[in-house]
Amino acid sequence: MRSLFLTTLVLLLGACASLDDFQQMSPDERATKVCESSSSYGVRSRSLRQLNDQIAEKEYVLARGYRVYEQCQVIPITVPGNTVDCSNVTGEALATCQKRNTPPTTVWRNVCTEIPVPIDYRYESSAVADLQMSRESLLEQHEQSTYSCEARIRSLSAERAYLLYKQDLEY
Repeated sequence: MRSLFLTTLVLLLGACASLDDFQQMSPDERATKVCESSSSYGVRSRSLRQLNDQIAEKEYVLARGYRVYEQCQVIPITVPGNTVDCSNVTGEALATCQKRNTPPTTVWRNVCTEIPVPIDYRYESSAVADLQMSRESLLEQHEQSTYSCEARIRSLSAERAYLLYKQDLEY
């Protein structure tokens, strides 16, 4: 656990840049560092990843031709007890023998059944197309925002760019 913490700490510290680092970077490198480390860049990137995941899942369902739903129910299962004849046993052996006697018990298990359900191909195809259009639009916005941010940051001094980086701003 301690080594995981130390590894994480080293990675986080390595990911942070200092003013000296910014002064040694080219204007393009500074602009990329500031813009890609901003929270708004991260939000846009996560949104794109989520859309890509949704598209991939829907395309998989389309290729398979059906969805799989899981129907689960909790059912009781009776576990039989163990009965040992201890009538001819005495002393310590009797106590040990009696411990081997267990009553029947009931345990509850979650039992699931997978149910394939055919899909409406036209609906699913339409949903994929809508998601792809959303992804294209978001990608265009993301690229434009990143381009604009980098263009504005390039003209700033290393000190000003570093301040924006530390404040998690795109400018």
